[in-house]
Amino acid sequence: MSKQTLAFVDQAVPGHVECHDKTQRLISSDTFEVRSQSLMITLYDAASRPDSYRGWNPLPARIRYCLNFKGLSFKTVWLEYPDIESTLRSVGASPTMKWPDGRPCYTVPVIRDDSHLTDNGEPTVVSDSWAIAKYLDESYPDTGSARLLPDGTMALQMLSQAYIHNTLYLGCLARILAPHPMQLLSETSQKYYRETREMIFSTSLEDLCPRGSVQWKEGWSNTQQIFDTIATFLDQNGSRDEILFMGVRPSYVDFVLVSFLDTLAILLPDQWEIVKTWNGGRWAKLRESCAYWATIHD
Repeated sequence: MSKQTLAFVDQAVPGHVECHDKTQRLISSDTFEVRSQSLMITLYDAASRPDSYRGWNPLPARIRYCLNFKGLSFKTVWLEYPDIESTLRSVGASPTMKWPDGRPCYTVPVIRDDSHLTDNGEPTVVSDSWAIAKYLDESYPDTGSARLLPDGTMALQMLSQAYIHNTLYLGCLARILAPHPMQLLSETSQKYYRETREMIFSTSLEDLCPRGSVQWKEGWSNTQQIFDTIATFLDQNGSRDEILFMGVRPSYVDFVLVSFLDTLAILLPDQWEIVKTWNGGRWAKLRESCAYWATIHD
């Protein structure tokens, strides 16, 4: 495991080994053999300062997990925030949302796949995490450990992703976390990030969710309740050792959740020390079980 992978993961958590071993037994020993081939897929991600953590953004992070899980050869292009729109437009990416004023908004992650050409002879470019996961399974059905979206689970995966993204992230963590990437960004990206986030939230980053404030306390209380709900869902698998959504086999929705845990651990490490004790240490165990696929490739 590389240093970059280890930077995202705590030391071994007592009591998690059996679950981790079950997960690892599903991994073929040649999962990453394809990386000896020439690079074919490019992942576009948000840049950090050279002296800070890379890969903190949870949305590209989930696709990095997916690419590693599929055993696909890829490289990462790191984009400063002001360069994201122009770069993604130049490679033919589609916008994924709209700004509050109605303008199209271009976001990472985006992938460009040079090994699958369009009818015009151009590399395939895919925007949006869900679309990328579907594309990887459809275009590379037999690579890596397994399918990201196993047959018969598409609706459940989409529903679980929507709950985690809309309820846990947009409903709680987004306001808590939003001010903290500033510590990792270059001056150029800081200016753009501040302007756009303050437009989205209609307040300054400093006033969004200050530590110790009512917003901070309510945000963390709501966050814990949502984690309790997710834990209750997962308990329906029948064993607390089976911490993944499909028991012992990772799938796309595990990477959706663990990417938010990684972001929390990077941006607010003191709060992660609290969160990782919730629900019997389940969330620390989840990060450990998925760490094998967290490696960054430049």
